[in-house]
Amino acid sequence: MDRKTNSIGYLPVIIITAIITAIIMYIILCKLKPDPPIVEKPEEIISIKDAVELHLSYRKNRSCIIKAYEGQDSTITSLCSTRRKPDPNFVPSLAFDLDKKFLEQYIAYVNQITPDTTDITGYRLYIGNYPDSTYFRDGKPIPDRRRNTFFIAPTTLVENETRGFTFVDRNNDGEQEILFLEDELELRTSTPSQNPPKAKVNTASFFSFTSQGGGDQSTLANELAGHPPKAQ
Repeated sequence: MDRKTNSIGYLPVIIITAIITAIIMYIILCKLKPDPPIVEKPEEIISIKDAVELHLSYRKNRSCIIKAYEGQDSTITSLCSTRRKPDPNFVPSLAFDLDKKFLEQYIAYVNQITPDTTDITGYRLYIGNYPDSTYFRDGKPIPDRRRNTFFIAPTTLVENETRGFTFVDRNNDGEQEILFLEDELELRTSTPSQNPPKAKVNTASFFSFTSQGGGDQSTLANELAGHPPKAQ
């Protein structure tokens, strides 16, 4: 048998040896790979029974009232007047989607634009309701008229109180000022006889975004998918 024939005969052996070696190396690497860290179960985790009870309680004790209100039931509207036209086919929101990719991007974005002087303690969900209009006051289209919704804001600790915050450029000069949502909401809902709350802002709450082009650096997120979607 010549040298060429011997080389051809050895080729299958070489291929099989390479495959076996690759398999062995894969098994070894898998064994050497550290186990993922064990995540402790959060105290806020609830059982499916509790979750079902919470949701059914909402349907029984809240969503029916919302439906009656939007249909302008006389008993309901006598207690809470509205200028909205009645809509007997209105279906209240029952759930909202929080996409994993959105959450990761949102948290990363908030961390990016929040200065080190502001410590993010968590995130707060604010309940809202879309107006019975086609557009918001600033001209942005309203995605789902009348329906309940929520928006998210990061929180920080101010004088032992957790407060939602965002950033605004009041003077259009690139200097971002922290704005606490609770102050703004109280200011908008206070009566003329009440003293408006004082915004709890200090010099550490200002930072420059001039190099990034200015503009409001909002930390608020809304227009998330709701269920049932656009059912009215």
